[in-house]
Amino acid sequence: MIYEATVTYRGKNEKNREKGIKESVLCENYETFSEVENELRDKYSHCEDIDVVAIKRSNILEIANQRTSDDDVIWQAEVQDIFRDDEGNEKLLKYKILFFSKTYESANTFITEYAKQGYDMSLVSLKLTKFIDVI
Repeated sequence: MIYEATVTYRGKNEKNREKGIKESVLCENYETFSEVENELRDKYSHCEDIDVVAIKRSNILEIANQRTSDDDVIWQAEVQDIFRDDEGNEKLLKYKILFFSKTYESANTFITEYAKQGYDMSLVSLKLTKFIDVI
């Protein structure tokens, strides 16, 4: 299961002044909220005043690839697939996919190739996310 989490902690800005920092992360392959919280507390144990302020189940179906460089950012695509059920009725299925890519152009190329795996899959939207990492 994929969870979305928000973490706050004390850190220093570029002028070496202390400030509150808030980060959104995705947590993949965890079964419970407590597992997610424990993992986040371990990952951010070096930070001051760590607080896990939110955890929720994500409506993201899958994370399609892995980060290959530090320049990669996290993109979200919503795709739709049209198929026929057992009775022959046409059905529309929409779902969200996350993936890593450097630029909009490479993200668009990636999701276009991804969509070819469906019978009648098409792109609904493509956007940058607020997530800084996948744990």
